[in-house]
Amino acid sequence: MQILVKVGDAMEADTLVPITSAHVLAHYSSLHEAGIEMLERFSEAGGKFAVKTTVDPASVDLENWRSFRIPERYASKQFRLQEAYSRLGGDPCWTCTQYQVCSFPRKSDVVAWAESSAVVFANSLIGCRTNRITSGLDIACAMSGLTPNYGMLLDENRIARVSFKLDIRRPSDLDYRSIGFFIGRHAGARVPALVGLPKLSTSDDLKHLGAAAATGGPVNMIHFIGRSPGSKTLRNATAGESVETIALGRSDLEEVEQELNETEERPDLVVLGVPHLSPEELNDLAARLGGRRLKRGIRMYVYTSQQAYNHVTRNGLRARIEASGARLSHSTDGEISPLRELGFKIILTNSAKMAETMMSEGGIKMRYASLRDIIEETTT
Repeated sequence: MQILVKVGDAMEADTLVPITSAHVLAHYSSLHEAGIEMLERFSEAGGKFAVKTTVDPASVDLENWRSFRIPERYASKQFRLQEAYSRLGGDPCWTCTQYQVCSFPRKSDVVAWAESSAVVFANSLIGCRTNRITSGLDIACAMSGLTPNYGMLLDENRIARVSFKLDIRRPSDLDYRSIGFFIGRHAGARVPALVGLPKLSTSDDLKHLGAAAATGGPVNMIHFIGRSPGSKTLRNATAGESVETIALGRSDLEEVEQELNETEERPDLVVLGVPHLSPEELNDLAARLGGRRLKRGIRMYVYTSQQAYNHVTRNGLRARIEASGARLSHSTDGEISPLRELGFKIILTNSAKMAETMMSEGGIKMRYASLRDIIEETTT
């Protein structure tokens, strides 16, 4: 409660409001020893989550970590976090796409979610309300069932203040990521609206777009005109106010691709699934990989949720994907895994979030390309 009140005072919140769910962080790569100490302190004191609480991916595949060559000393740190989270009563759903598999808020619900990509999805497509909750505050919200009333919980802060006009008819998988990253880079602190989104854009397309936007800048919500609840028109999104309009075309996406490409060197690892891939996306990947094999010296790690992993294992899709030499992994993802410590030097991905995050950490060079180009270059 002290944490909540101090944050509320700092953000000039007028009150604390109830939440219907929380989504917290418990991965060792970000929380380190301090995070272990905090979670263990709360759990050993008998603390319990007051609302349904899900958790972001772990820093290791909780089932198959040995086969991914994760050092035991590193994995043991993650398992301490897992145990503390479990004692607090958390849902064992280690994913960044909880809204697809294990946590389903309703329109207008107030939630407290820590995962940036999920925050954009929740505000933009589900129509519920959440701020981007930081580590420490996330646990306080989950244990109290409350969150400070500020930011994206308030009507006046959800109005679009800038508009992006898309001039691309049939975006590729990479285009959706680059569109989001461009929006994040140019919206600043303003809530953006996106005009011109193709009608056939899937929720998975917008999942990746939102994740890239939240990586490119402090974006917590995008008004997808014609798709977001209450944003049938741009006028709805802006509450009738006139806003700046920024054109978004092919040359802008090419600039994003250049920014997120550090090298043209041959990759030693392909990373797919940041955020986690859905069963539909895994089905598409299996079809694209059909009959192909990874080239010697290249690994491919495909990240997904435990639920999707189990589903594609049962229906044979996992076997089809792994016949190429790729590996399917659950309960973790690439940006929070110790890939540098495992010796990887050049990573190829179609995730703007993965590319930007790893570039900022250093030690690994990133390449950024479409799924079609990735498969063409790395398989035969």
